[in-house]
Amino acid sequence: MVDGMLSSVADANRVNGTVCVKCVDGKMVQSPSPRSSTATTKCELVHTDIGGPLTEALGDSLYFMTALEASTGFITATPIKKKKMAPEVLKTRITQLEKLTGVKVKRFRLNGAKEYVSNDLKAWYEDKGITSAMTAPYKSQQNGKAKRVNRTLMERVRAALLDAGAEEKLWAEALASVVHVLNRSPKAGLDVTPLEALTGRLPNFAGLRVLGSRAWALKPNMQLRKLEPRTDVCRFVGYTVGGKAYRILEDEKNQVFERRDVLMEENSAKVETSAVGSSAGPRLTTEYDGDKDGAT
Repeated sequence: MVDGMLSSVADANRVNGTVCVKCVDGKMVQSPSPRSSTATTKCELVHTDIGGPLTEALGDSLYFMTALEASTGFITATPIKKKKMAPEVLKTRITQLEKLTGVKVKRFRLNGAKEYVSNDLKAWYEDKGITSAMTAPYKSQQNGKAKRVNRTLMERVRAALLDAGAEEKLWAEALASVVHVLNRSPKAGLDVTPLEALTGRLPNFAGLRVLGSRAWALKPNMQLRKLEPRTDVCRFVGYTVGGKAYRILEDEKNQVFERRDVLMEENSAKVETSAVGSSAGPRLTTEYDGDKDGAT
């Protein structure tokens, strides 16, 4: 094949099975992560992950924890103040899933972060008969579905806040609204919405509203005066988790509260464009009047 080389040197059989350390050091790359195509049944597999840190939200939350039911695509997202709160939130969400479906959760897929590997949580897994499938260190691709859910949620939360001209500290309100809508929206690969796939209930779109819409909320009877306006002027910022009311931001007091009797004007807000091309809508400012650690 070549001239000037000893046959003993050119004999490839001499190096079969031998590792060229310098070649490995210089060329090694990550192995590809194949897409998982394993079909699952209801509550057979739940993906979970933590997103953040973000701007401090109402109630001082900096992170959010998501749980994705793999077979239906049903999502829960819960704002949390610290990552160490994740185990208790996870227990609550799993209990809720089991009550909604009447089916026991069988497996978790999660990363090996320390908040997920505590002795207390391991004992809870064993007591519930749940298998925890940990990803390999630094291989978040093995929990790719959870990562994609977090990315999708952040994309939509960002767009919702920009469209409403809202402050970043309202991200937890926007997150709850985004999840509320996603669970009631068509999903690729399903003939029904995630909510219907999980619970068998048809979603009701009658109560959906545009985030940031101007709203007039009827005052409670105890606040009504004979000749004063019967409404508070507000902005719609989300839905009550587990209830039938709207979360609204009162313009004058800059406080978020919940009301059932609300009239909304859903016309698109005019958006001004700055010299550098960024958009800035009407600013919504906030104060907090209670916990915001729910999920929808």
